[in-house]
Amino acid sequence: MRLQKYLAYCGVGSRRKCEDLIKQGKIKVNGKIIITPGYKINPEKDFVKYNEKIVKLENKIYIVLNKPKNYICSTTDEKGRKTVIELLKPKIKQRIYPVGRLDFDTTGCLILTNDGEFAEKIMHPKYGIEKKYILKIKGRLDENKLLKIKNGIKIEGKLIKPKEVKVLFKKEKNDIILITVTEGMNHLIKKICETVGLTLIWLKRDSVGIVTTKGLEYGEWRFLTKKEIDFFKKINAKVWRKK
Repeated sequence: MRLQKYLAYCGVGSRRKCEDLIKQGKIKVNGKIIITPGYKINPEKDFVKYNEKIVKLENKIYIVLNKPKNYICSTTDEKGRKTVIELLKPKIKQRIYPVGRLDFDTTGCLILTNDGEFAEKIMHPKYGIEKKYILKIKGRLDENKLLKIKNGIKIEGKLIKPKEVKVLFKKEKNDIILITVTEGMNHLIKKICETVGLTLIWLKRDSVGIVTTKGLEYGEWRFLTKKEIDFFKKINAKVWRKK
């Protein structure tokens, strides 16, 4: 088995991240530093170490959390802020990490796992996984700004064209909007709003693929169903290239 694939199966990270770790000289096989991605190992005979700890295949865990505000999507935080991992303890003892990030003040659907290959399917745009966001803005989304978003806008030199943009509800003074994207850029929805001059009041992620937080209060979580797990595992990469 290729080393980066083994590392991903062990939950170290996505295959791409594992390739980077190998190139950086952070992986040892039988006591020897390996810097060549694609190096083949025998999982039954070879000893693989990352950060001087033996890496072993683990039982795979797949969780969806309804993330509340004021939690960091990380396993640790140097500033001492609360992390989403704390919401899973003490019931989940295995090492697990969030797939992608939701901002400190953003709520909603967050998937966590120790399966690097599974995480890659969700994060990389070549798989086209839809992420639906619901947001409240100050005032109204006028037709001009709606068309700008629908037709695609340049953010950090990249054309971002959401799959869906629509007003869900018109409150007394503010609109509630749905935006569906397949990109994985950090702070993407906030950047879309900033680019067209919308003031964001609150933001939550409603779903990732077919996974939702229906029935979960903020801070609650559940294991993914077999149907949900299979949905991601069966998806193949689409024709994709960097723009």
